[in-house]
Amino acid sequence: MSAQNDDLRSAIDRYSSMLYKICYLILKNEQDTNDVLQETFLAYYSKHPVFESEEHRKAWLIRVSQNKCREFLRFHKRHACVPLEEMEDKLLITDGMRGDERYLLSLVWDLDYKLKSVVILYYIEGYSTEETAEILKISPTAVRKRLQRARQELRTEYKGEPAYEKV
Repeated sequence: MSAQNDDLRSAIDRYSSMLYKICYLILKNEQDTNDVLQETFLAYYSKHPVFESEEHRKAWLIRVSQNKCREFLRFHKRHACVPLEEMEDKLLITDGMRGDERYLLSLVWDLDYKLKSVVILYYIEGYSTEETAEILKISPTAVRKRLQRARQELRTEYKGEPAYEKV
């Protein structure tokens, strides 16, 4: 084993437990914490910094892990979404759907948020345009216009008969 590998192993053995606790308090999720720890030690391995003391190495690892946690949280705040497959599993929304209906539902999930929200409330949840407007705090005219735009986008994307009325 090389000296760099020995140094990495030493850092992992000595600090992984402490870093895990710090990251877990920030992220509150075991898988995310493990991902951040892996990225932290990968940064340590790839940069192989030189330290003045063991305290300096410890401080560097803590700082890098906290920065990785912040990056992780910032990314997930900006890109918050739930994959369609996860929604299907949790909501059983596709039970009894044909393949073309599943395809259409995936197109709905790909719509812009403003369009998707009205389509889901109006077609899937069965709210009227007035109720949808009230829920979204927009005018009924805006709801109708968004539905019109969503239908147009779905017509463009959907291959075959416009099945959006089925949703």
